[in-house]
Amino acid sequence: MSNLYLGLDIGGTKCAVLLGQADLGIRIMDKIRFETRTDLGFRYAWDHLCQSMEDILSRHQLSFHDIEAVGVSCGGPLDSRRGLVLSPPNLPGWDEIPLARMITDKYGVPAYIQNDANACALVEWKLGAGRGTHNMVFLTMGTGMGAGIIAEDRLLCGHTDMGGEAGHIRLTEDGPVGFGKAGSFEGYTSGGGIARQAAALTEALVSAGTPPAWVRDGHTADEMDTRLMAEYARAGDADAQNFFRFIGKMLGRGIAQLTDVLNPECFVIGSIFVRCEDLLRQPMEEELKKEALSHSTRLLRVLPAATGEALGDLASIMVALYARGIDPMAETTEHSERVLAHYERLFARYPALCVCREAVMQAYLMLRDAYLRGGKLLVAGNGGSCSDSEHIVGELMKGFYLKRPYAGDMLERLQAGMDSLLPGASNLMQQSLPAIALTGHAPLSTAVQNDMDPQLAIAQQALGYGRPGDVMIGISTSGNAKNIALAILAAKAAGVRTIALTGGTGGRLASLCDCAVIAPASTPADVQEYHLPIYHTLCAMLEAKFFDE
Repeated sequence: MSNLYLGLDIGGTKCAVLLGQADLGIRIMDKIRFETRTDLGFRYAWDHLCQSMEDILSRHQLSFHDIEAVGVSCGGPLDSRRGLVLSPPNLPGWDEIPLARMITDKYGVPAYIQNDANACALVEWKLGAGRGTHNMVFLTMGTGMGAGIIAEDRLLCGHTDMGGEAGHIRLTEDGPVGFGKAGSFEGYTSGGGIARQAAALTEALVSAGTPPAWVRDGHTADEMDTRLMAEYARAGDADAQNFFRFIGKMLGRGIAQLTDVLNPECFVIGSIFVRCEDLLRQPMEEELKKEALSHSTRLLRVLPAATGEALGDLASIMVALYARGIDPMAETTEHSERVLAHYERLFARYPALCVCREAVMQAYLMLRDAYLRGGKLLVAGNGGSCSDSEHIVGELMKGFYLKRPYAGDMLERLQAGMDSLLPGASNLMQQSLPAIALTGHAPLSTAVQNDMDPQLAIAQQALGYGRPGDVMIGISTSGNAKNIALAILAAKAAGVRTIALTGGTGGRLASLCDCAVIAPASTPADVQEYHLPIYHTLCAMLEAKFFDE
């Protein structure tokens, strides 16, 4: 077994030791948790961390010789360059602890340490909603409001390792306290800050003689937190809905300030935003549009974190991988040879397409990552590009170069169900990479054309089908097809990554999409002649990746 790492997730209440393997992602193999017991000091936690690392290796019949490195995710302040823990407020007594060196000295393996918000940012950048971006901001939006900043493909730590302390930004002259500052971003938008504001609202409404519904239902001011307020807001309570509109507004104001300074491609927000996006997004976007520079927000995306409950577990392992320059989603040599054979064949047969080398690989990686995370492809175009859309779906939804028979439990279920009606049907069925062409569906398309606007027929489907983690390919020989541009914008609003397959100068699609593959031709017929081998290659690469055993 190779590519094995240990992760230490250190918190003020609990610690976890994780064993993980990096192979086209991070697979958590085992986990041991224990209480931090800060009242007993650092030595208690250190002894339990060591014992847990030894135990987790022992039960997998491994030793520290089998481990590539140890990653540590811990609340700050830290000195990640020297591997020091510097008196975090939630870890009293952990003063100037050389944790990374202690691990290396004791066990002989490299160890690396990183602020927990930065560690989570690395996970979402490499494995989650920010995959493929070069400039990204991750906001924790949990108990506190911290940030991890990816700038020009690097984690931004700052001179004293304090980069990303976004919760300290002051949004108003006075207001709820967070991060030790009144009116701060954390005071308004963290879990603790939201609970305090909910309690204050409750007391104010009671004092005004208009007790809110939750008080009439028996809840006290001290009970009100984000979860309870969200329940009332979704049930239609006006007081709770106005409360979330205000929180969303302050979230947008904080994001606007960070946008003007950092100009990221996207924000990825965890915890509360993941659970309450439906209540926060509209007021957040309205305030962001009002406060930030329009040129910076035109293509900006704000996305919920995509790695879910696994985020904290993955973070500590990711610290070690990033420190060692390892992308956990990179192809192994075994996979690369099969995939790259199709890739290189494209440019050998069509030398003019060498100008597209980087873009074709970027498109492949976006599609690969989407399928690895359980996503799907949406694709659309007009005229000949409409036919290309259907063609792409055909190559992905059944065998292309390869047969893709089912095996195991799925084959048994197919045999039990289908073969009684058509003998041998189960052995003919083939595995698919899910893809939908948005160019058919005549009843829906004609209804949109009649009831809404003909230009929105594809956009309506992109919005309806699209989910975060999916990819959409918009095909236009000029890059200026308005209905395709509208569909791309709708897909982006739904959190879908986007690829333009176009020609000429790229047109408007090239500037709208996350990736643009621009064929080196201008007339529609010539562009389409190049599009065919490009998308055939992408389909072949994906098939080799997922089905070529």
